[in-house]
Amino acid sequence: MTACSVLPLTAALHGADVAADLIRSLRSVLTVPGVQVIDAVPDAKATSPLALLLVTGGTERQAIDAWRARQAVAPGEPVLLLTHPQHNSLPAALETLAKLQTDGARGRIVMLQPGTTSEGLDDALRDVTVWHGLRRSRVGLVGTPSDWLVASVPRPDALRRRWGPTLVDVPLPQVMGRFEENIEAPIAVPVRLAARPGDHTPHPADIETAARFEPVLRGIAGEERLDAIAVRCFDLVTDAHTSGCLALSSLNDRGIVAGCEGDVASTVAMLWVKLQLGSTAWMANPSEADRESGVIELAHCTVPLSMVAGYRLDTHFESNLGVAVAGELPSGPVTLVRLGGEELEHLWCVNGEALPTTPRSGRCRTQLDVRVDPVAVGELLDHPLGNHLVVVYGHHAEQLRAWWQEMVA
Repeated sequence: MTACSVLPLTAALHGADVAADLIRSLRSVLTVPGVQVIDAVPDAKATSPLALLLVTGGTERQAIDAWRARQAVAPGEPVLLLTHPQHNSLPAALETLAKLQTDGARGRIVMLQPGTTSEGLDDALRDVTVWHGLRRSRVGLVGTPSDWLVASVPRPDALRRRWGPTLVDVPLPQVMGRFEENIEAPIAVPVRLAARPGDHTPHPADIETAARFEPVLRGIAGEERLDAIAVRCFDLVTDAHTSGCLALSSLNDRGIVAGCEGDVASTVAMLWVKLQLGSTAWMANPSEADRESGVIELAHCTVPLSMVAGYRLDTHFESNLGVAVAGELPSGPVTLVRLGGEELEHLWCVNGEALPTTPRSGRCRTQLDVRVDPVAVGELLDHPLGNHLVVVYGHHAEQLRAWWQEMVA
C-alpha cells in the first residue's frame, strides 16, 4: 500500500465503539505497512496523502473542517474520502465532496469493503502521491529557453500554482565555466564501447568532450536539489563547439529528467510521466504528420539509451558538430504527450503504435514513426500546444488524462 495517513471521523451519536468495530473490519486495508491511522490532522505527514474515513453519517462538518486544517500544511491537496456500506458513510461523503467541489476543491470518493483489499484506494493514494511529488520537485532552467520556443515556457508562478514544481534559474555562464574548468572530468558512460560504429562516428576526443558535460550538469543538479533540468543546449554548440545530447541522454537514464532547448513544458511533462508511470521518456520534434494515415514522424538527438535497442553516435544534426545519439527505438505501444498554455493547463495525450522506422536524411539523428488515431493528428495540427512531443512506451493515455483531469485541469 502507498504510504498515507487515515483519519477516522465518527458522529457523536454513534460513539467510539462503532469506529473501533469498523476499523477492525477494515484491517485488511488499514493495518498494512505504510498506512497510519491517526487521531487528528496535525498527526498526518505533510508530504504524503491524508485520507478521511467517514465512519458514519453526520460527519460532513468534521470532514470539511479537517480538509481546511490540512490545507494549512498541504495547500491544494485533493481531498480523499473513504467510505463503506454501513452507517450512512457514503451519503456523508457525497454531501461533503459536493460542498468542497463547489468551493473549488478537488477530490475523490473511494469505497472500501470490509474483509477485502482495495485496489481503488491504492490507485487513489498513488495519484495523490504524484501530486505531492510534483510539488516537492525543483526544475532547473539552465540559461533562457531557446528563442524559437515561443509557446513552451509557462510563467514560474503559474507553473508552481497549477503543477507544483519550483522553477530554479541556473545561469548558463556558471555551467559553461565549470565545463571549461573540468577538462579532466570523467565521462558519464562508456559510450565508445557501447555504440555501434557508423559512417560518421565522431572522433574519440569529441565524444569525451561531449560526455564531460554530463557530470557538470549532474553536479549542479545535486547542489541545487534539482529533480529535472532544462538546458539551453544550442549555446554549447556555438560557444564550446560541442553538444549536450550525450549529457541529457545520460541524465535521463540516471533518474534526473533532462530536456533540451530550455523547453520547460516538455521537461515538466517528462517529470510527470516519470512520477506517474515510473518510466523514462524521450522528447522529440514532429517532422511530419499525416492526417489520413495518422502517422507522426518524430526525430531528436537526446534519446535515453535505456529506451533503445541499439545506437550509434553521430554529430549534432543542425550544426554537424559535437556528438548526438542515433538510437534504434523498438516497435510497440507508446503514448504521446504534450502540455501547453501559459499555465500548462492544456493536454494533448494519445496512445499510438511505434512502427519500424528507416532513418531519413535531413532530420535529427534518432527517428521514430508513430501511428495514432487520425483524429488526434487533426487536433495536433489544428490546435497545437507547441513543438516537442514526449514519447513513453506503453499505452497510458487513459491513466494520464484521468490524473490530469482530476488534479490539474
